[in-house]
Amino acid sequence: MKNRLTIALLGLAFLMAAIPAFGAAEEGAEALIGRVRAVLQADHPQREDFTKALVAALDASLLILPETDYAEEFRARIGTVREMFKDETLFSDKGRQYLGFAYRMVSGGQPWRVPEELKTLEPNKGIEKSKEICARLIDEALAEWKAGRNEQAVSRLIDFVLLVVTPIEA
Repeated sequence: MKNRLTIALLGLAFLMAAIPAFGAAEEGAEALIGRVRAVLQADHPQREDFTKALVAALDASLLILPETDYAEEFRARIGTVREMFKDETLFSDKGRQYLGFAYRMVSGGQPWRVPEELKTLEPNKGIEKSKEICARLIDEALAEWKAGRNEQAVSRLIDFVLLVVTPIEA
């Protein structure tokens, strides 16, 4: 009798310990997206802060990616880019190529393009407009995710990362 009670209590303890983990992915994604937003709102973020924000955006995309037939390939490509970012390799052609492939997967096959509003700007206004677009993409990602449109949310997150790491000619 004592053994059964002990086993039941241990089972209950394990169950109670697991309850926070059920919602961890959702809370984790929102926190990661919030960190990205905080860096975008900072007056003078350091390069390291921006690198961490890019990794956080990629981590959030991996957390909320729906299970699809391309999920494994998406995770592999994003995992490679994450490692490149952690090694401070932000602006490589290979990284942009992998991000571009990942973007196509979550955008219904559409290629990533530089936003039109950046193509027609005066050179001295490009950075401010880029920051505005990045903030909008992060806000849209969070809104899409909260609305249950995970694939669109992931698309916005990858769109954001691509915008940051892609050189844009003035």
